[in-house]
Amino acid sequence: MSARAPRWPGVRLDRLVRAERAQCRPESIPAGAFYVGLEHVVSEVGVHREVPAAEAGIRSAKYRFERGDVLFGKLRPNLRKVAVARCDGVCSTDLLPLRPIDPSSAHLLAFQLRSAELSEAIVGLIAGANLPRIAVRDLLALEVPMPPKRERERLYELARLLDEARAEADRLDLHMKELHRIAAPLLLGGVAPRKRR
Repeated sequence: MSARAPRWPGVRLDRLVRAERAQCRPESIPAGAFYVGLEHVVSEVGVHREVPAAEAGIRSAKYRFERGDVLFGKLRPNLRKVAVARCDGVCSTDLLPLRPIDPSSAHLLAFQLRSAELSEAIVGLIAGANLPRIAVRDLLALEVPMPPKRERERLYELARLLDEARAEADRLDLHMKELHRIAAPLLLGGVAPRKRR
């Protein structure tokens, strides 16, 4: 017999977050700002990478976001690209910054929004064949399970620790790939291996 989590009451997302849609033109993006595109958010994992905005070749308006905002991939939401921002910056308008009313809830909300369970409901709200996306009003009307007050602090912390562990694993994976790229030629005598005939 498997243990099941208790059913928490659903709360509309618009009671838990504010959609931040303040746009900025490329010329008004501050020097040193970071940029996050949809391609920088890892599906189903809750990890994002950021690049210096000056190196991103930005040509159109972007949304501003703050550290702790939940970045929700509204284009192709079935990919479940949802992550908590690790810094302030600007993002593609294919990502929607959601600012939690209770900042400590960010990681739990991100976890829920990229879960397989809520993904089913989100996919049911997708419109558009060529560029499938979810309308902001439909997303904000979605109900998410909210734990009882006495359990929230513990569960918020658990979700934060899970996200941090995933981010650290992602960083280690990147370092290992870079180490392998540098070490492989040395370990092969400075030459690429020859194909056998």
